[in-house]
Amino acid sequence: MQAILGIPIPYLVLVLELIILAVLIIGWLYGARRMNFKLHHKAVYSVVLIHILTVGIWMIPRAMERLSIMLSNPLTFWYQIVHDVIGILAIVLGAVLAILFLTRKGMPLKLLKRTRPFMFLTIGVWIIAFILGLYWFLVAWVLI
Repeated sequence: MQAILGIPIPYLVLVLELIILAVLIIGWLYGARRMNFKLHHKAVYSVVLIHILTVGIWMIPRAMERLSIMLSNPLTFWYQIVHDVIGILAIVLGAVLAILFLTRKGMPLKLLKRTRPFMFLTIGVWIIAFILGLYWFLVAWVLI
């Protein structure tokens, strides 16, 4: 198993995902809910960047290695397949929203009202992917 400083990479990725979850909660509670959009945007932009890097460097290469095994028996690996598909959707939605707000300085109320449902969809999809990823982690690394 690959490791960094003696710690298996899957454990580091889990810790990173938990940090991402904490940053999202802080960005929502202390940023968006209190209309501190500067804090909210910093949290979201950093989470999107870290998530894109984590997924691109670690998760997608591992998924590609397992793709033939997963597709040969999709009922056994349904949670991994759904996690991968939903996770990619969450990253795409998050990146689109981040780019949209990075290119639109200020906070036009009309834009905020139109994108709010996509924000909730993005966080909902991300939470589902997180739960399935946690399940995959437990099955693959803890309950072996």
